[in-house]
Amino acid sequence: MSAPACIAVVVPVHNAAAYLPACLDALTAQTHSEFVCTLVDDGSTDASPALCDTKAAADSRFLVLHQQQSGVSAARAAGIRAALQTEAAWFAFCDADDLYHPAFLETLLQAAVSSGQQVACCRYDSFAETLPAEKAPVSGCQILNDPAHLDALLHDHRVDFSLCNKLYAREVLLPDDLDIDFSYNEDLLANWQVFSRISGIAFVDFAGYHYRQHAQSASHRPLSPASIDEQRRAALFIREHAGPAMQQSADAFYYEKLVYLASMILRRDNAADYRVQLNELGVGITSGLKDRNLGRNPRLPLSIRLSAIATAKFPGLWQKFCRRYLRDRQ
Repeated sequence: MSAPACIAVVVPVHNAAAYLPACLDALTAQTHSEFVCTLVDDGSTDASPALCDTKAAADSRFLVLHQQQSGVSAARAAGIRAALQTEAAWFAFCDADDLYHPAFLETLLQAAVSSGQQVACCRYDSFAETLPAEKAPVSGCQILNDPAHLDALLHDHRVDFSLCNKLYAREVLLPDDLDIDFSYNEDLLANWQVFSRISGIAFVDFAGYHYRQHAQSASHRPLSPASIDEQRRAALFIREHAGPAMQQSADAFYYEKLVYLASMILRRDNAADYRVQLNELGVGITSGLKDRNLGRNPRLPLSIRLSAIATAKFPGLWQKFCRRYLRDRQ
């Protein structure tokens, strides 16, 4: 019988002392114990560096890298470069304020190996204070072959953009996929690069990753003009690099992103502060209304079509609707 495959887990850490112990406990409790975890302290100024060092001293499976603050993408890339020096055959990620299901690594590894796929994925759930009741993983997995796996990345929220609900074969994930000049949608772009190189993924329909919602989490970062520009740029990159089989899907994704970003601005009290971005989005939405690749794309959900029309034709009324009924993720 061959030895269990070793998995390298990368955890970027920046001022996460309030949540890091629980994250480390969840990693230690994994039913698949053959892993090495690199904790990348990304210039933390709280107790995080000491917590990382203490864990590494107590458990030889945990390693620590201390670096100047460079951002989550650079921290993940540094972790992967360190993991490439180990014998790990698979790579996984966990954010320092989140938690793994105890069977996360074991379940995704089993799905990848049994299906012959180089990437395995599961759902995630969200929590604030109380962790949802954990359920045992389901048996078996669904295989999404090319181009269905790319389509799912863009449109299926179970697959999602995140790196953290997935397991990657060593040979398909490159540090350069992660070390990119994006602070928003960086996970999406990294996965797009990886998924474009593989023939499919294995999907396990269970909530194996627990995403913590709190005031300092990434989803609660202020909506800066730069974030709007980067998200639009990421969607445009995908549109411009989609192959023929994915072009219609990528076009729909791009147009939906324009509509979504406009609604993000309109629901804010200070929407006037984003007038440059809103004007640019409005031009793209309006010009795309009659375009069969954009506003008339058959892949575009009806709700997005109606939102696009409202954005272009009834901006004042649509802004009132957005401010009253739409909410950012909490």
